[in-house]
Amino acid sequence: MRTQETIRTLNRLIRICRDAEDFCRAAGGRVASTDLGMMLRHRSEEWGRLGDELQALVLLLGGTPATSETLAARVRHWALVVKRLLAGPADATVIAAWRSIERQAEERYAEAIGGYLPERIRRTVSLQADHVVNRAERIGSLLGEVAMHSPSS
Repeated sequence: MRTQETIRTLNRLIRICRDAEDFCRAAGGRVASTDLGMMLRHRSEEWGRLGDELQALVLLLGGTPATSETLAARVRHWALVVKRLLAGPADATVIAAWRSIERQAEERYAEAIGGYLPERIRRTVSLQADHVVNRAERIGSLLGEVAMHSPSS
């Protein structure tokens, strides 16, 4: 049934949104740079809105939306906590992990767009995918900026 396929696809997107939302929220309080922390918290809110929009689509289709992040996101979160405890704030490490999550999201959105989606849902997912790609492009430059300002440089 195509409706169930669409719901599964949307739920996979919801999970990556929740993973990214959780990571950005947690990492926002664990970085040395105030600007980076604010950027991560803002990005967490954006991921939350994307996830909420997808959840609404699942509800419109009569499905049960995914509501939380994955186990992998929880493991990543605790790995960052441990690294921070051992080495202190490491903005470059956080940015690299953030970049990885953004890439995973891009891949998940590309898979969704490449598969079956009703046209109205495809438009929404495509707009979200464009937003994800545009934001991800900005992260790469952050890694270089942090490396330049790091005391070990």
